[in-house]
Amino acid sequence: MAWSNFHFDGVLECVVMLFQVLGVSALALTRLTAGTRLSDYGRALFIVSLVGLGVSGALCGGQDSEFALFAGATMTLLLIGITMGSGQASTAYPMLPTRVTAPEPNLAA
Repeated sequence: MAWSNFHFDGVLECVVMLFQVLGVSALALTRLTAGTRLSDYGRALFIVSLVGLGVSGALCGGQDSEFALFAGATMTLLLIGITMGSGQASTAYPMLPTRVTAPEPNLAA
């Protein structure tokens, strides 16, 4: 006789949905606030959501839940979404100075 109707796989499925929402919101935050401090927070949340989706998807796969497929598909779409773009680097951090390889013509000899 079951004393409780608590199902561990249901909790894991809710965790997968939570990380999916977190990942999409982090992607939107990163894309919409490029070059600001919020963009850095969005990138950190994005990494947390990908790791969380990986772990919770693996645990769902161990429970024979179909949400493991949803977690994997979401991870794929989020990675595609973060790598696609205009190709411009973030301007939040200045680039390091480059070395001058040729002498300048106006220097005293």
